[in-house]
Amino acid sequence: MNAKILVVDDQRDLLELLSMALGQEGYAVRTAASGTEALSMIAAEKPDLILLDIILGDISGIKLTTRLKNETSTAHIPIILLTAKDSETDIIVGLSVGADDYITKPFSTRVLLARIEAVLRRAYPESAAVKEILQAGPVRIFPEQRQVFAEGNPVDLTPAEFTILLSLVKAGGNILSRTQLLTEIGTVEENYNERIVDVHVAALRKKLGKSRTLVKTVHGEGYRFVT
Repeated sequence: MNAKILVVDDQRDLLELLSMALGQEGYAVRTAASGTEALSMIAAEKPDLILLDIILGDISGIKLTTRLKNETSTAHIPIILLTAKDSETDIIVGLSVGADDYITKPFSTRVLLARIEAVLRRAYPESAAVKEILQAGPVRIFPEQRQVFAEGNPVDLTPAEFTILLSLVKAGGNILSRTQLLTEIGTVEENYNERIVDVHVAALRKKLGKSRTLVKTVHGEGYRFVT
């Protein structure tokens, strides 16, 4: 199962935006518009990470962080504070009460995702809550779940297409021959037509949309993935 993230913010539009963005990345997302609602949701089901706005209508993010970090049952949950404030004092206070990271608004979704992944890996180095994620430009791959997102949109691939894409991304820009790709998808047989790879690649490119140009044909050699 993917990491469960609770987003706490009193701005409904931001909650919707973050819920959509995180959901597209494979996270299981819940949202709360107040500190009281967040505490109720945490009591019912503990998240793997909390994105918490410092300024809430009922309980400040600082006080909520302090409370969660001082309770044995919730002290282990990593917290990333979100706020429009950017003074050094706010950062020091937030981190001093136990927050694991701090990001100021407005922020880039890509930067936020990178910070979330970093915090999750630190907090759960051996946990199944954090799965391997491969990032190649606008393409993100979750190998264990066999999920692919391009430009933030889910891509439905056949097993052969997924294996070819994963192999090319893992190759790090190096060229893979048709024979190598056939081996990866487990269809290498004597006199097997290597051009079947071209059929799979053509279908893969079509499904990747704007990201299709990242799968390059190297004449006479095979294919490579570039970013």
